[in-house]
Amino acid sequence: MVKKFFFIVACFLLVACSDNTIITIPDNVLSEEKMAGVLTDMQLMEASMNITGVDPKNVSIDIARTNLALNIDVLKKHNITKKQFDDSFSFYIYNPTLLSEVYQLVLNDLSRMQAEVQKKK
Repeated sequence: MVKKFFFIVACFLLVACSDNTIITIPDNVLSEEKMAGVLTDMQLMEASMNITGVDPKNVSIDIARTNLALNIDVLKKHNITKKQFDDSFSFYIYNPTLLSEVYQLVLNDLSRMQAEVQKKK
């Protein structure tokens, strides 16, 4: 799953525009920092699901429901609705420069967490 995550990030970095156009984030869209926090928690949740050794090719409906429930828990933790998340994600998908910035924040958070875990060993 980590490989998939880094592949997605690499794709967004490659697609990101190099112009200096300033994009205003609408009021109904999560800020880059808040979106990064949500995505970081979703990545951590997905990674914890993968640790169980479940083969994605054999995912049952129960596991899919559990995954959905955990995503909803992440949204509740960040005090946002599914619609807010969906609207925000759509906005960032159509603005790859901003999306790459969001994923850079996610990578920074995950790297920081990994470093903290390594320190404790």
